[in-house]
Parts: sequence; C-alpha cells; structure tokens
Amino acid sequence: MENKKTFEVLDHENIQANSVVSFPQGRTFKIGQLLERVNFFFRQLTIPELPERFSKEGLSKLPIYATTKGFALEDWNTKGVEAEILDLESGGWKKGKVRMRVVLEFCPDELETIETNNHLENNSLDDIRKTIS
Repeated sequence: MENKKTFEVLDHENIQANSVVSFPQGRTFKIGQLLERVNFFFRQLTIPELPERFSKEGLSKLPIYATTKGFALEDWNTKGVEAEILDLESGGWKKGKVRMRVVLEFCPDELETIETNNHLENNSLDDIRKTIS
C-alpha cells in the first residue's frame, strides 16, 4: 500500500483558526487571522478585476456588480451570491450560493502512521476503552 502525501485544506474559520503557521523567515501567524487578511485583500484587489480579466480571456462576463440581484462585491467572498449548479449525479439544477475564497492547505513532510499496540489487539473492547480513557 503506497502512502501519498496530499494537501489538505486548513479549517481557518473553525477548528484550526487559532492554530499557528510559522514560515522560515521567522514570521508566525494565527491561521484564522492570516486568512482573514488574505481574503480581505482578495476581496478588495482581485474580485473587482475579474470581469475585465474574464472578458480579455474571451469568457462571458462574471456578474460581480449585480446590485439588482441584491448582492454586493464583498458578498462574493463572504456570505456568497445566488447561483445554480448542475449536479451531474442527479442530472438536475440545484439552487444555492457560491463564494470565492482563498484557502490555506498543508501537506506534512512526513506521513503520520498509526501505531498499533499488540496487546490491545488481543484484548476485549472494554479493555481498549479503559486504556483510551
């Protein structure tokens, strides 16, 4: 069985918000605070440029400023905007909201291995519960 290293999204809004990321230059940040600022810059600097960039690439214009629909620029990055997606499994359209956010992913250098304790394998489930608690 081959163990592959994979990147996993860090949950910067809930569980891992107060976890700390440290960079080689000696800078450390709480994950939640780092992503809060990055998403603020994304909202202020990147999202407003998307319609023009889409147009230059020959794509249809992304509805960034659709005030008639009741959403503002920051909604793309915060609460989301109304949209529909075609669900390939059901073959139908689903109404909901989409949002664009910057996420932080992490891939550990070393794979974590679960060590098994031989004497626990031969014991009853009650013995294992006692050991864990």
